[in-house]
Amino acid sequence: MGNQEFRNIRKPFQIWSHRSPFKRAISDFRLGTRSFTNLSLYSFGLSGLWTAVGSVILPFKILEVLEIGTINVFGQILDKNGALGVMSLIGLPMGAMIQLISGSISDHSNRLGKRLPYLLFGGIGLAISTVLLGFATTFVSLFLIYMAIQIFGNVGQGPANALIVDHVPPRRRGEASGVLNLWRLLGAGIVTVIVLQFMANYQLGTAPQWMWYSITFMVVVLIASTLWTTLAIRPGTKFKNTSLSRNFTLRNPSVDNDKPKPRVNLSKNYITFLIALAFSIAALSSLQIYALFFLQDVVGLANPADGADLLVIVVIATAVFTVLPAGKLADRFGRGTLFFLAGLSGVAGSTLLLFVNSLVPVLGIGAILGFSAGLFLTLTWTVANDLVSRIAAGKELGYTSIATLAGSAAARFAGIGIDELNNLSENLGYKAMLVAVALAFVIATVLLARVVKDLQQNDT
Repeated sequence: MGNQEFRNIRKPFQIWSHRSPFKRAISDFRLGTRSFTNLSLYSFGLSGLWTAVGSVILPFKILEVLEIGTINVFGQILDKNGALGVMSLIGLPMGAMIQLISGSISDHSNRLGKRLPYLLFGGIGLAISTVLLGFATTFVSLFLIYMAIQIFGNVGQGPANALIVDHVPPRRRGEASGVLNLWRLLGAGIVTVIVLQFMANYQLGTAPQWMWYSITFMVVVLIASTLWTTLAIRPGTKFKNTSLSRNFTLRNPSVDNDKPKPRVNLSKNYITFLIALAFSIAALSSLQIYALFFLQDVVGLANPADGADLLVIVVIATAVFTVLPAGKLADRFGRGTLFFLAGLSGVAGSTLLLFVNSLVPVLGIGAILGFSAGLFLTLTWTVANDLVSRIAAGKELGYTSIATLAGSAAARFAGIGIDELNNLSENLGYKAMLVAVALAFVIATVLLARVVKDLQQNDT
């Protein structure tokens, strides 16, 4: 083996140690390069669309439906928070199952690029479904279209979950997870901020075009980022082998110990991890889903879209500057201490929100919560990749969709309780939600630290 060939194996994806994490992530943004960015760029459009639809478009569509008439689900008349929570909740079980099934099916092929057709098909279907969302005017039509969004989005997401396990050796997965979450956050932040700017001008009767500007923008970004990852890592590009970690294992078995080992049952540690993930998702989702109404009802903003715009910028910017160092530190020093720091920040941020009544302190607290979210996003995905086997990565990582479902469902179902408690006393529902969020952060942190400790003991 030549010296140059050996150096390429030792430094997969052409990422060199003397460059900063941010410089590495941005400078490798070109087609045909072995880079963590190309592996992750699909998440920019996917995350942007998911966040903007769930946090901005769907609340506006709910308000449109309420202007026409009441929303009645199983005999229960729902207000805006309850309707938003139930609408979001209904599609989640289908999406979770589709993600698990598509990820599992994609495991049963040994050919290069086996995940890519699912990613491409799901992206195109998601784009079409999002366009149809603009035509929905009733609760039933919203439900059907949102179900389609869940299905197509998760057809691509399930196989895409395994891209890091397929392509990255274990000693680099913290960094790869950091880059993945960088693009997720940038997508969520940039797309949502622009959509919020558009929707601040939206009026159903007089300025409906801003809804269509928002949908068109989201769809274009989704298709572009999906095509970029699909073209960048498909077989036949100018680099010879996209399965770098598999190639790395075969040529350097003493360096990479991640050998495929089929498992029938999930390990106890993985089950504990999934429970912890559900609690962290519940906490983060609650803060995201009800932010628009929180700013309207608690902070008292006449146009909450403007305040939400600033809040998203602060939260995403803080998280963006957290995810890459978190991944690098996780690879170098371990995950346990960072999990406690993430949990402490989450508890502090959600508790401080109990005492706000203006936008400025909300923005300051948003930075704390963005720091916590950045740590949780990178660390949980790194640990998930540590726990699964390569031979069934799509299936086993698909179980994270079940944990996400549980956490998201709890957050969305809480909308009914928020409305009921708000009717008893002004803003009591929001206060109860924030207390529950703080407790969820504590539980998630304790469980995740336990999993990390067991992993460290097993490695010694």
